[in-house]
Amino acid sequence: MTATPSYIRHHVDEDHVTVDWFFGRQRLGTKATQLVLVLLGWFFTVLPVVITASALLNRNNDNRGWWGYHEGFVMWDLTMAFLGILICFFVVGFFVLHLIDRAGRRGRAKENTYDEPRLEQRLQIAVDWYADKFGPEAERRQRTRIRIEPWGDIETYELRGLYRQNGVE
Repeated sequence: MTATPSYIRHHVDEDHVTVDWFFGRQRLGTKATQLVLVLLGWFFTVLPVVITASALLNRNNDNRGWWGYHEGFVMWDLTMAFLGILICFFVVGFFVLHLIDRAGRRGRAKENTYDEPRLEQRLQIAVDWYADKFGPEAERRQRTRIRIEPWGDIETYELRGLYRQNGVE
């Protein structure tokens, strides 16, 4: 077992960081205040939707609904038509981009985009380094449990440094 590195000062649990006064114990006044604020927020969030839906459902009946602003109905219809055209434009555009990407992916799948000898060299360097750090593969496979400390894990900058040293960057 390796020693804890010097930069790790102490361990912090989630309970030390997370403070949930609403679902925690005590502080009844805070809970009541938060509940009132949440209910007010939901009321003023839902109220415009209810007013708009009521007005649109009763747009031809002036005696019903919350308001009957006829120029507002024209603006609503224009806005909905514009949003419908915009949604159709985006759906068609993304479909075309998807078809272009799919056609390009077929071509890219046939190409070799990496240097095979260089990849073999890099894999061998990584395997050797892993064996140096955690032991031979045969011993690792015999163990049922392996515990690696968080600071003992492989860092990519170390591996990139080995690639750079061996000229396969």
